Amino acid sequence: MENQKTSALSNKVVIIAAAVIVAALAVVTAVLLTGRNTDNGNQSGTIGYAADAKVMLDQQSLQAAFDEAVRNAADGNVGLHYQNDAYSKNGTDFECRIINSASNKYDMYLNIFADAELTDQIFLSQLVPPGSGFEQITLLHSLDPGDHTVYVALTQVDTDEETGEQVIKNQVMHTMDFHVSE
Repeated sequence: MENQKTSALSNKVVIIAAAVIVAALAVVTAVLLTGRNTDNGNQSGTIGYAADAKVMLDQQSLQAAFDEAVRNAADGNVGLHYQNDAYSKNGTDFECRIINSASNKYDMYLNIFADAELTDQIFLSQLVPPGSGFEQITLLHSLDPGDHTVYVALTQVDTDEETGEQVIKNQVMHTMDFHVSE
């Protein structure tokens, strides 16, 4: 009986590890593909900043956020403020709340997939600075009416001072529920 429990646990660990590796590969591929074709014609391979991300901080919060960002970065933490549910009437434009926490030290980008295998990409943002985020997003293709669990990869990025290249600092995956009214 104990061997069956250990075997089941081992299988779950292998599946989770495989999913994380696939997610990381998908995100790296997306970064490489999108970084070369930015709106301003930049061919340097860097990720541009999301023009539609809004600053979510007031001036009084900046120092406290910076101090917490330094602590979080030292611990390898990724802070995110979001509402788990996003809503749409047309399946493409969603009202949501996704914010790169002011307590983070690094810029981040979002990659959202409609499937657990991470093959159906429905959203890819540009860089979002700490304290900024989205109140609405437009998907690359529409979702059918109903409720959908989507898979969100959050990737923190820093710039290497010596080479100027962007490097991934941290990455986490989580799910959200996207609701399309009929």
